[in-house]
Amino acid sequence: MIIRLLKLAFFLLIGISFYSCREQKDPEEEIQKVNVKVDIERLEQKLFACKTKESLLNFLTDNKLVAERYFQTPPEGFNELADKLLLLVNNEGLQAFYKQSQLKAFFGNGNLENDFHEAFQHLKYYYPEFKEPKIYTIFSGFGGVGAFPATHLYVSDSVIVIGLDYFMGKNAKFLPPEVFSYQLRRLNPQTVVPQAILLLSANYNATNPNDKTLLSEMVWYGKSYVFGQTMLPSKSDSLFIGYTAEQLNESYAFQQDIWAHFIDNKLLYNTQEPIKGKYIGERPATPEIGSRCPGSIGRWLGYRIVSKYFEEDEKLTIQELMKNPNAQKIFEASKYKGLPDAE
Repeated sequence: MIIRLLKLAFFLLIGISFYSCREQKDPEEEIQKVNVKVDIERLEQKLFACKTKESLLNFLTDNKLVAERYFQTPPEGFNELADKLLLLVNNEGLQAFYKQSQLKAFFGNGNLENDFHEAFQHLKYYYPEFKEPKIYTIFSGFGGVGAFPATHLYVSDSVIVIGLDYFMGKNAKFLPPEVFSYQLRRLNPQTVVPQAILLLSANYNATNPNDKTLLSEMVWYGKSYVFGQTMLPSKSDSLFIGYTAEQLNESYAFQQDIWAHFIDNKLLYNTQEPIKGKYIGERPATPEIGSRCPGSIGRWLGYRIVSKYFEEDEKLTIQELMKNPNAQKIFEASKYKGLPDAE
């Protein structure tokens, strides 16, 4: 499956809005003039309008691309998938769950269109060759709770498929299986577009495949986050990283201690996957540093390094940043030493 299920956690510190002092890098007046098309097809509405197997087979045939890419089912498997979908659309509990998704508090509003419009305008401004992907929304009841393949997001150059059921948040009638509470903060209606744009950032984020160090991974995350914030400057950090305000504030307040842990334990150039996973993997906390230190803290440090590097050179563009595969040079040029930004 070519979906980029990215390393879904990205960090920005509350109250640190480095873009505010870099208006020359984010000329909003010009960006607002960029013409883009946001084409969203609400397939979940068509799916739940189907009442027979025949209508579901027609639905799959008419939406072959989504069936093959999102549901990972080739045409020869449509018959079996239609049987499973028929159980889904006729299930009263899932019907109620679907109807909840159509409320204004969830996806019965124009927020997706507005957010994608903002993101596409910025992408088109910075990357004129960018072509707006077609967007589909779907609702699969978490793949019939494991009966067939489904996920929260499928992203390619030309297509974005959004599993709305995965983005209903903590107030949903049902929660995604095998998702922990700290991960759920990244799965709500407000996070859909930020997470999709972060997945798209992989198309622009150059990296050195021979550099297996933790530092390289950290810088990769940092670049991805700066990209996301550049394309969606109106969105708060929490919509990208999923950390609470308290976690963000404490990380910033204690960043010297966090940084000291990385330096004292010689972590930056460590290439061992189990060690790297402790600092950039999905975890509720990083107990190696402290019980209150949030998980994936290495991603946040990567953001601090990259954002400081981006600030150091006012002539540096987002395109140049993303094309730079040299994590070591970015780190050195950032001059980051675990200190807070100057007031």
